[in-house]
Amino acid sequence: MRLTRAKYAGALVAAALGATVFAAAPASAASDSWKRDCSDDTTYEAKVDKHKATTTKRNDGDCQGLAYVRIKVDGDWLSWSDGSSGTATKRSPVYEIQESQHKDCNCATANYVNLKP
Repeated sequence: MRLTRAKYAGALVAAALGATVFAAAPASAASDSWKRDCSDDTTYEAKVDKHKATTTKRNDGDCQGLAYVRIKVDGDWLSWSDGSSGTATKRSPVYEIQESQHKDCNCATANYVNLKP
């Protein structure tokens, strides 16, 4: 079977478009948010993608304390990180994150959010 110029050009265009679609596809990510119960509730936000997980405490309420996050990599949960700046971050630059856990700092009734990228 002989490839004509038109067919060859069409195949090149199709290959280029296919590569562009895959290159432009967003990374898999997940997010969630919740309110911590205080006299003026505070919002916490959780985000995870394949290599980074964050928990952020907004300044929209009067709850005291930090945000926390930990990640599961290669079948093991890593230790909790707290965010003294209002955002807790865990990174896994080599291995993909399998799951993340996010919580606020209410020790008695902390809200836990589990996410998968």
